[in-house]
Amino acid sequence: MSLLVCMTVSGIDSLKVLRQNLGIVRGFSPMTTGARRAYKRSLSNYAPDGRVELYKTSAEHEGVEGRKQHGFPPQEEVAL
Repeated sequence: MSLLVCMTVSGIDSLKVLRQNLGIVRGFSPMTTGARRAYKRSLSNYAPDGRVELYKTSAEHEGVEGRKQHGFPPQEEVAL
């Protein structure tokens, strides 16, 4: 939540979870600029190549429409 976003989506399946989420939001304090920079530096070896975000960098997690849009073969044709 320290990043610039317009909203945070959180699943709420019970009153207990709603109260937990409200507690998190009420007690939240953003990371300082220095802390964000340090965190970004700590991830810099992992972020550039997408190895931890396969849903963004491979066809493995692509749905039917996305596969068509990006020219990937249908899932049935891909040997897993």
